[in-house]
Amino acid sequence: MSRTGKAARYRLVSHPAVTDDILALAAYGPEAVAAARAALDDLAHGRVTGKPLGTRQVSGDLTGLARVKFDVPGSGAQRFRLLYADVDAATRAILAIGVRDEHAIYRTAVQRIAAREGAAGTAWPGSPGEAASD
Repeated sequence: MSRTGKAARYRLVSHPAVTDDILALAAYGPEAVAAARAALDDLAHGRVTGKPLGTRQVSGDLTGLARVKFDVPGSGAQRFRLLYADVDAATRAILAIGVRDEHAIYRTAVQRIAAREGAAGTAWPGSPGEAASD
């Protein structure tokens, strides 16, 4: 259930490091952690859809991923990003959550994709060449 009391439209699965990503946002204050949780809730309920990403000159290939911008309520800037892939019609896979500063979140995502693809030859859901499976 969400803050609205409705069941989620999408099941969210996450990279093992996403919990640490959220905890790291505490350095920006408890409001940043709450904003990340709200962004996850919005994503699970289909209230937001991210902008599709592709190859980025600074960080690398993020084709198959999308990003959602967020920040604490009342902030003029949107400092944080949530990167995810649509695995299938009912599942979204969260790859990374963090600060955009100097493209750090995008570099983190590329590193996580590369590490996963190197481990037993498994690709991250939504990464280039990855077919959705269940």
